[in-house]
Amino acid sequence: MEELKQILRDRHIQVTQQRLEVLRVLRELNTHVTVEDVVAALKEKDITLTLASVYNILGIFEKKGLIMKIGAAGEPVIFDVNTFPHFHLCDSETREVEDYIDDGLMELLNRYFADHPIDGMKLERIDLNLIGHMDG
Repeated sequence: MEELKQILRDRHIQVTQQRLEVLRVLRELNTHVTVEDVVAALKEKDITLTLASVYNILGIFEKKGLIMKIGAAGEPVIFDVNTFPHFHLCDSETREVEDYIDDGLMELLNRYFADHPIDGMKLERIDLNLIGHMDG
């Protein structure tokens, strides 16, 4: 648990028991999750947090860069514990999300925006969601 406390401290997030439990569940699930997934995983551990509390905690985690919100169309909102540069494949029918790693594409996009900056915006991160239906 000390490792989790340090992760929160490193991101300048106040350490609370609720935040530690949510972080622990996120690390255990280690996948793309909805708020409902987190609440269900907490419930399995006999930890009861309201949906609103979990939304608030995940919002703090996202703001501090501990997780990423995946901007796929529709609901529910999906969060990703993997914050390294990557893209997402989003199945429009099943709502499943997979990480898609293509260093060449990421380099191409970074180079493009370095050469073509957007006026008034300091680019922090590039999110690309490829939305379609997976075969198979």
